[in-house]
Amino acid sequence: MAKGRRWLLLLGGILITGSQIFRAEAMVLPEKATVETIASMLAALANLCVAVAMVFLVSKLATLDFQGIRGRGASIDSSGAPVMGRQVSQTKEASELGPNAYEVSEEKKDGRKRVSTYLQSKTGESIMIQDSPDAIKNMKSVFMRLCQSSKEQISVSDVVKVHNLLGEPIDEDEEKQLMEFFKTNSKSTACITFDMFMRWWSELHDSSADPDQYYSNERYRQRFKVLHSRLKDPKLAQITAVKEGDVTSRRFRVWFECDGTRLSPWHDIPLRNADGSYNFVCEIPKWTRKKYEIATGEAMNPIKQDVKNGVLREYKWGDMLFNYGAFPQTWEDPKHVSEDTGCPGDNDPVDVIELGSRQRPVGSITAVKILGVIAMIDDDETDWKVLTIALDDDKAQNMHDLDDVDAHFPGMTSALTDWLRMYKTAEGKKENKFGFGGKPQGAAFARKIVDETHQSWRKLMAAADEKGKVKKVASGANLYTDLALGDDDED
Repeated sequence: MAKGRRWLLLLGGILITGSQIFRAEAMVLPEKATVETIASMLAALANLCVAVAMVFLVSKLATLDFQGIRGRGASIDSSGAPVMGRQVSQTKEASELGPNAYEVSEEKKDGRKRVSTYLQSKTGESIMIQDSPDAIKNMKSVFMRLCQSSKEQISVSDVVKVHNLLGEPIDEDEEKQLMEFFKTNSKSTACITFDMFMRWWSELHDSSADPDQYYSNERYRQRFKVLHSRLKDPKLAQITAVKEGDVTSRRFRVWFECDGTRLSPWHDIPLRNADGSYNFVCEIPKWTRKKYEIATGEAMNPIKQDVKNGVLREYKWGDMLFNYGAFPQTWEDPKHVSEDTGCPGDNDPVDVIELGSRQRPVGSITAVKILGVIAMIDDDETDWKVLTIALDDDKAQNMHDLDDVDAHFPGMTSALTDWLRMYKTAEGKKENKFGFGGKPQGAAFARKIVDETHQSWRKLMAAADEKGKVKKVASGANLYTDLALGDDDED
């Protein structure tokens, strides 16, 4: 049936061409050429060109192998032809995936539009993936950054790494299935093309086996966008957060490692990136309340849960409204009295609030842009709260300053200020105070504060180095810093 349909399309194109040729041959030139005659000839020639173009387009559509389409949520009729109501087009995003990649859009019964991507490999195999071409492009970017050679292939170990970074680690049985799927006996041999990887990904996340659509919803697919953003910096991409100990115990720690060597999230992760963004280290994910923090007084500064009177601390006022953490390579100097608040620093890295829609895991490193700052005063100490948004957030491209926060998140700054003012009252303490009358300040002022705290950190490191307290840990071509903050470092 599919082949018959193609022949009918081709026959229709041939008939159109024949009719145009007949019209051209039916013209009779007079003995003396006139302007009208020349115009008629040109019109006939134009008709011939249109006819040839139509035949080419018909033949191009006829070569698309929709018979082989399979994948997440893809539905075809018994003959293998695409379901009526679908629109197939090679958009700009699809064309960036290759000459045989197409965007397939379909309007569902509830009125929503579903966009899928049709891929066809060089060998002629095809696959339908229930993701937009833009999402597939992010996947391909991640894939290409894992390639170690010009062959554009990765290994089974690389696929396992991707799943770990996405937060869905593969167990031993799944790893064996992975090797069987790719027909390889070696974990380290690069033998997996992007087409093979996408076929594996599609079968693993088949929507027919996913009734709740956990894997196929937009939030899950956007994880690749987050991962792609992180992989832009090779050094940061190699840093992983490793949990140690029972999460309910005082011994629980989140260490930062690169190639098996521990590093300090405070001293070794750069504050800024080449594109002008800043690196945010998440300590407390939004919608949680365990009070995790970078342990400035411990070797290699892991993240731990704060303890008071022998009890693990949690926020009693309620869950965090935002992702909360710190900027690396910053320090609020307790010997420096701020002109803006009249209070000294709190002896910690500067605090950061990330306002994006995604929950960031403990120990995650995210590139952010600065939007503003809140001058909180906690127990007569300056405790700056820098407002940011992740670069990979959907709203980031439209947010550049404090005014944009309330424009895109109405009431956000007042809700944040109220939360910060009141959260300690649940423990029987007084309300926190604020500089500037509780009014948040804009992006330019916030960047100035971050620069000042970065300079304070540099002075701290120089003073500690003079005292011989800074230790350097060598790992390959990298040197990592071991400096735990003691009481004498404040002098």
